[in-house]
Amino acid sequence: MTDPAETVGYTLAANLRAARQSRGWRLDELATRSGVSRNMLQQIETCRTNPSIATLARISATLGISIGRLVEPPEELGRVARAADTPTRAAGRASVTRLLINDATPPFTELWDFRLAPDDEIRAAAHPPGTRELLHVHEGTITVEVGGATFTVGPGDALRMRGDRPHTYRNPHPDPVHLTMTVVYAGLPDPRYTDS
Repeated sequence: MTDPAETVGYTLAANLRAARQSRGWRLDELATRSGVSRNMLQQIETCRTNPSIATLARISATLGISIGRLVEPPEELGRVARAADTPTRAAGRASVTRLLINDATPPFTELWDFRLAPDDEIRAAAHPPGTRELLHVHEGTITVEVGGATFTVGPGDALRMRGDRPHTYRNPHPDPVHLTMTVVYAGLPDPRYTDS
């Protein structure tokens, strides 16, 4: 896992350098204007020191931006969830699920991998109101029950369904089922999975 202090240091270095260069200032000019030594500025921009709040305040005032903006990470353009970091969870009698990745920004979403063993089922309690689930079956045939309705979904088929009702994923066949599911929350995510 990445050290949070190290991450802030790299972010500060990149943001300070970008802010200084966007003004066309060399290190010497920022040092003169801010009263922070050139050596200190260079150490900040190369992640070799952790500046004090007072030093950051002088730098940010000189640049005309907030301290928060200096340490704010850039907008995330993507994130890879490594298979080794997404453990399987037991489900049903012999089936397993994996929360592959979740998005902690609205609309909250989760991407799941399900592997249902033959003649097994997974029962799920209702998610928060307005939740939808999108399923895509890769292998096998599954029966999904939700709100009194029953759907049969085979290889290559997809299903959109309400997730805010109790539901059951059932594999009544002798072959295993592999499916991917996306859960889309209308409001807050299900607290059962927010720490995953």
